[in-house]
Amino acid sequence: MDAKVIPTDGYFSVMGYWHDITGDPEQARPAGWPTDNGYAVSQVNPSVWFINVFQRRKGTGFRLGDRVRQLVSEIARSGLRPTESRSTLRIAVPVLGIGRGGMGARRGEALDVLLRALWDSVRTVGVDIVLVTPDPAVFGAAQYRRRTIAESGTGSLPWGLSAPALAEAKRLGVLARDGHLALFLGAGVSMAAGLPDWDGLLTRIAERTKQDYGQVKALGSLDAAELLKRDSDQRQIGELVRDIIGKPKKIALAHGILAGFDAQETITTNYDALFELAVEQAGRTTPTVLPWEPAEVGRPWLLKLHGDLQRADSIVLTRRDFVLFDARSRPAGSLLQATLMTRHLLIVGTSLADDNVIRLAMEVDDYLRRNGVRSAQGTFIDVSGKAARQRLWSEQFHWHVCEGEDITQRVRQMEIFLDVAAAYAARNASWLLDPRFEGLLSDSEQRVTAKVRSALAQVPDADSGLLVPLKEIREQLGGAG
Repeated sequence: MDAKVIPTDGYFSVMGYWHDITGDPEQARPAGWPTDNGYAVSQVNPSVWFINVFQRRKGTGFRLGDRVRQLVSEIARSGLRPTESRSTLRIAVPVLGIGRGGMGARRGEALDVLLRALWDSVRTVGVDIVLVTPDPAVFGAAQYRRRTIAESGTGSLPWGLSAPALAEAKRLGVLARDGHLALFLGAGVSMAAGLPDWDGLLTRIAERTKQDYGQVKALGSLDAAELLKRDSDQRQIGELVRDIIGKPKKIALAHGILAGFDAQETITTNYDALFELAVEQAGRTTPTVLPWEPAEVGRPWLLKLHGDLQRADSIVLTRRDFVLFDARSRPAGSLLQATLMTRHLLIVGTSLADDNVIRLAMEVDDYLRRNGVRSAQGTFIDVSGKAARQRLWSEQFHWHVCEGEDITQRVRQMEIFLDVAAAYAARNASWLLDPRFEGLLSDSEQRVTAKVRSALAQVPDADSGLLVPLKEIREQLGGAG
């Protein structure tokens, strides 16, 4: 993130879990705190900003909204610039005021105020804002509020998408919500987290093994990798890949958004564990990693087609690896094909240039055609800016082309598109019966939820018996026992 907003109070109390971002609070404390406007930048890090969120009286949530608008404007004017990989300044903001800020009992109202303030800021200031929460109930409530405002027509959401793109994002979100969407993740997703692309990886392997990559680069990545492997003093090339990539612990924004889809089936050509980390950080069940772990009832799975960093001998990189892929990994290829036939596959971060993936997809298409079925097996998110590839696959996949003059703008459009789809995919309703979120409901909805909450409160907490399903429903919807 280019800038981070940290909540505090008039005494500059900064909770310990923020210290990895703020550093030593006493050194970071802005001069003259508390300031008249209620916010200020850290004295040691120009990308860290503090905001006083303490609310003394009922109804002051709207004052916090004004303060947030002013803070975002100040950050935009501060001289901070987006990183080279981004086209727009990105600000991370936690859900403010619901902890020690005095609005914990009125979370629905706090969320509404905050979301409207942030939407206004995006529209008027021209920044991107990432709202962050570790709480699944708060996340589900926030996504609900975004959808209801968008659908009601009473407010305007700065999605930044055309009408057809918005409709497509909504379609994919509904597929995910209904459990029919599977994910396919390519290297482009992890590149946004700082990992090298294929050419960059081969360049680093050549540097480690003191070889001249320039002499073999013209052969193409697969043959170049084969030669690098042969001339690397017989060292396992998978171990070199593992050493070069290391153990990255910083996910990309796309990882976090895709984790919110809660897909039960995911396939990737990436070696890293960043998607698993994103799922864990989202508070969801981490997936079984196939083929090295057994599938479990009720647990999602992640198939790693090209190997895993923690298993160096599994990494697929060279011409030989790809030629022998079918003989060595036929069940994995069959699982991809089964997913293409039984789910709608959302393909992100790849160029569809992998010959094995192309072969598997074409075999499915040919099989379906010969049996009289003509339907798209998935949706491809294209950030390449090359329209010709769309014509190659137009009958096998829906094709969403992200617009933009350069790759940074197109990647930003991809993130926005996925974010909108995730808003419609969110199905967590663990906030619905929690009275702290009543501010998101209409008067009639509040009356209904109050009656349901009262009825379910009478259900015993026993772990067996006829009423256990009602107890489970109460827990799923956030009702207290």
